[in-house]
Amino acid sequence: MKIVDMHSVTKTYGGATALDGVSLEIAERERIVILGPSGCGKTTILRLIAGFIAPDTGSISIGGELVSKKGRIIKPPEERNLGMVFQDLALWPHLSVKGNIEFGLRARGMRKAERETRVRTMLDLVGMADYADRKPAELSGGQQQRVALARALVLEPKVLLMDEPLSSLDLELNLRLRKEILRLQETLGVTLLYVTHDRDEAFDMATRVVSMRRGRIEGVKTVSSSRGETA
Repeated sequence: MKIVDMHSVTKTYGGATALDGVSLEIAERERIVILGPSGCGKTTILRLIAGFIAPDTGSISIGGELVSKKGRIIKPPEERNLGMVFQDLALWPHLSVKGNIEFGLRARGMRKAERETRVRTMLDLVGMADYADRKPAELSGGQQQRVALARALVLEPKVLLMDEPLSSLDLELNLRLRKEILRLQETLGVTLLYVTHDRDEAFDMATRVVSMRRGRIEGVKTVSSSRGETA
């Protein structure tokens, strides 16, 4: 089933073209990695799908429903059922690990008993149950990354959007968290749209790698079940 459909999308900023007629289809449970250098338009794609900005031309549908079209945001971010992990993680420093994970559920008005059950389950899934009462500043980089993942996934999103989430980590931790993200994606069955400038990371994480340059898609490669091998 097709879960995301971008059709002939363009986006400009102050006369500079960020995206030039980009079309992209993503199926349920796929792991799509957008690969390219800074300024190629890959983060703009995430922001468009998330609903933070509107396309200048073209359309975007999620789950078969039109959410943006030609200068209009039809469905705002909070109504798209997406999860997002930012490059800087954007954890709330004054909230505990539990409070950060619970934040989106509170915003949705979920009852306390259900919130607590979901948060407890997610803490176990990401291995952070023993750190529930700590603040982000008391955690390592890898632990903060797990909290950001849990906060996004606890909302049971249709699609998880990740914007260069591992770029600030050393290689050993980067490799370990790649495996963790893949484990969670497979366990929960969420669709993944992941952005990186690192080729090795892209082919390790993807079922399809979308290469971009200067606002256009240059090529798409399918990655076999044996990671790193292309079909």
